[in-house]
Amino acid sequence: MAILILVTYQDMKMRLIHVMLPIAIFVLGVSMNWVFAEFAYLQWIWSLLFLVFNFAIVAIYFSVKNGKYTNPFDTLIGWGDVLFLIALIPLFSFGGYIRFFVLGMVFSLLLFGIMKTLYPKYRTIPLAGFLAIFLIGTTLVNHITDLNLLL
Repeated sequence: MAILILVTYQDMKMRLIHVMLPIAIFVLGVSMNWVFAEFAYLQWIWSLLFLVFNFAIVAIYFSVKNGKYTNPFDTLIGWGDVLFLIALIPLFSFGGYIRFFVLGMVFSLLLFGIMKTLYPKYRTIPLAGFLAIFLIGTTLVNHITDLNLLL
């Protein structure tokens, strides 16, 4: 939880996250699920392919829109966001990751709309920070209630 708070703080304050934070999340996720790693690695591969597919669609969309190849990692999506999304894979099953990804993106867009209204200086979405807030919130809901929203 502390790592997610650091991700949120760094991404919202400095608009970047330290590379060690996603690495720490990934290592913790693998170690928490190591007992199931024999079965989980296939789920993780599917989640990674899902992520690659989404990034490919974003690249194709903006390349067609701009009339030339556009690398989304240079202009649209920060590398910290990419590393953060990859680091989260071991925390979820494949279905859970898809739910997290979709609901987290919707949450991020809604939160950005609110932030943009309150603080017009925001021009880009601190995606890793917003997704960290979303994960903290869903984790707290899972622990407080019997609901298991993402897993």
